Amino acid sequence: MKAATATTADALRKRIKEETPLWAGHFAFIIDKAGHKIPLQAKPGQLEFDRQLEAQRAEGKPMRALNLKARQVGMSTWTQAKAVHRCTLRERYDALTVAHDRETGAKLYRMAETIYANLPDDPELKPALGQHRRQRFLHFAGDGLWTAGDTFPDSRYFVDTAGEFQAGRGGTYRFVHGSEVAFWPQIMLKLTALMAAVPDDPESLIVLESTANGFNEFKDIWDDAEEGRSDYIAFFWPWWREEEYARPFLNEMERERFTAGDPQNPHAEEEPELVEMVKEKGFELTLEQLNWRRYVIANKCGGDLRIFHQEYPASPEQAFISTGKRVFDPYKVAQLLVTVELSDPKVPSEANPGPLIGDFKAAEERTEISSRGGAQVQIPTRALWTPRAPGIANPTAPWRLWMERDDNGLPKPPESEYIAFVDPSGGQMEETDEPDYHAIEIIDHATGVQVAEYRSRIDPDLLAREVLLAALYFNNAHIGVERTGGWGLPVLRFLYLDAHYPHVYRSKKVGASSESTEQRLGFSTDVRTKPILVAGMQELIRIEKSGIKSRVLAGEVRTYTQTDAGKMQAEPGKYDDCLMAYMGAQHLAREIPLKGRFEAPGQASGFAVGGQGVGSYDPRYV
Repeated sequence: MKAATATTADALRKRIKEETPLWAGHFAFIIDKAGHKIPLQAKPGQLEFDRQLEAQRAEGKPMRALNLKARQVGMSTWTQAKAVHRCTLRERYDALTVAHDRETGAKLYRMAETIYANLPDDPELKPALGQHRRQRFLHFAGDGLWTAGDTFPDSRYFVDTAGEFQAGRGGTYRFVHGSEVAFWPQIMLKLTALMAAVPDDPESLIVLESTANGFNEFKDIWDDAEEGRSDYIAFFWPWWREEEYARPFLNEMERERFTAGDPQNPHAEEEPELVEMVKEKGFELTLEQLNWRRYVIANKCGGDLRIFHQEYPASPEQAFISTGKRVFDPYKVAQLLVTVELSDPKVPSEANPGPLIGDFKAAEERTEISSRGGAQVQIPTRALWTPRAPGIANPTAPWRLWMERDDNGLPKPPESEYIAFVDPSGGQMEETDEPDYHAIEIIDHATGVQVAEYRSRIDPDLLAREVLLAALYFNNAHIGVERTGGWGLPVLRFLYLDAHYPHVYRSKKVGASSESTEQRLGFSTDVRTKPILVAGMQELIRIEKSGIKSRVLAGEVRTYTQTDAGKMQAEPGKYDDCLMAYMGAQHLAREIPLKGRFEAPGQASGFAVGGQGVGSYDPRYV
C-alpha cells in the first residue's frame, strides 16, 4: 500500500512539473484588474496556446511560438507563469524576458515576482532565493549553499529591454520571452542574437509575443510561420473566442430587435461579413457577442471602427492592417500587396514568370571630350535589352521590366512616352547596418504604370550610365535626378555636361507666388517638396491607381511610417529608396506635359545630338 501511495505521489509530482495548467491552477496566483489576488485558472486561449507548445515538445521539437496578441487575453501573464513554473521546478533552467521598454519590463517582472511570492511554502514548489535584483533578476537557489554551488534548482530569471539587450551575445538560456517584439528597434538583429543563445532541444522554449505594429519585420516573421516556412507556431486568439467578450441584453424584447448589420445602427458595420468569416472557421457568433462589439465601439473606441480593429482584432490580417503609424492607407496597401503577388511573385512559375530580368547594353556609342578635365568619354547613343542568362554570376544588379513579351520571351518595343527618376544613395546608415541603395524607377508617362526598376550600390559613374541606357531604350525618356545633399550631382554632370542628354528635368520653385522654372538641374526633396510627393502618392494608393508592379516597391510602401515627431521615413531596418524614386517619377508625370508622340522606336532607341550645342546651362547650377 505504501509503495502504491509513493508511486501515485511520484506520478503527481511529475505531472506538476510537466503540466503548466495543473501547476498554475493549484499553486499560482495573480492580481486581477480589480486588484484582487486570484488563482491562475487558465482561460481557453491560454490552454490552447499551452497545448500547441506541448505538442511540439511531444514530437521531440523545440518549443517555438509567435503569439499575436489581442487586448486583455492574458498571453503575457501565461508566458510569465510558464517561465516561473520551469525555473522553480527544473535544474539550471535560465529564463530571459526581453521587453520593448522599461515600463513593460517592470510589469512583466512584477507578474513573475507575484507568482513566485505566492507559491506554497514548500521547498519542492518554492525554492528559496539566493540573489535577486529588483525588476531585473531572480536566482532560485533552494536551501543549499549557493555560494558553494550546492543548490537546487540553481535556475535564474532575467528581465532586459530590447534597447539595452546584449545578453544574447554570451549567455545561454533555455527559455526566452520576447515581449512586444513588433516595437523593438532593429528587430532582426536582436532576434538573431537571442535565437543563437537558446539550444535546440525539446525542453527549450521561445515565445515571441506582440500586438501588431503594421507591416514591419514582425509581420514578415509571422507570415513565414503562418505559411510553414519556419518552425514557429503562428498563434492568434481573436476577440470572438474570448468568453468574457459578450454583453447580455436588458430583456428578451431587446434581443429580438437586434439585427446583425442593422443599417440604422452606426456601429453595426461589417457585422454580416464578420458572422460569415467566423462561420467559415467553424464557429458561430452569438447576438450577445455582437452586442458587446457595438457597445465597445461606441463607448471604448470613440465610435471608430478602426480603433476597435486595432484593440480587438478578429483576424491576424485585421490586426496588422489596423496598426502602425502608416503614411499610406493600410487597407489599400494590403490590397496592393495582393496585386503585386501577380505581377512580381515570390516564386516565379511558367504560368506567372514575373518581371523580365536583364541588362541594358550600348548598341552604339560616340566619343565626347568631357567638359570636366578634357578626357575622352564614351557616350551610349542606342540601347538594347539583353536578358540575364540563368545561373551565370553577374556582379551588377539586374534591371527588372514589366513589359509585354514577344514570342521569344523578349520585351516588345516600348510604344509610349516614359519618365525615369533616379534616387542616388546618400550613403546613410542611421537605420540599417548597410548604406542606402541607388534606385531608378521608370513609369509610362500616359498611364503612370511602372515599367522598370533598378536597385544597386554601384559607383555613381556606373549609375549615370545605367539611367542613360534605360532612358534611350524607353524612347528618350525624361530623366529626373534627386540632387539633395549633392549625391545626384555626378549623375547630373554626366547626363548634361558629357552626354548632352536633352531631357533632364529642371526644378520649379515651390511655394512662391509663381512656380517658375529655375535654372537648376535635378529635383530637391525638402520640407517644401516632400509633402507634395507624399500627398500625390497617397492619392494614387487611395484611388487604387498607383501602377505599382514591384514587390520591393510595394514593401517599401507598407513600411513607410511617420515618427512621433511627424517625420516620414522608412521603418528602422528598412529602406525607402525605390519609393522615393517612384514618388519622384509620378510627380514629374503630373508636371511634364505629354508630347503625344515618342521620338524613336524602342528596341534600338537613341538620340543623335552631339557636341556642345544642346541648350544653355549655367555651371553654377550643375
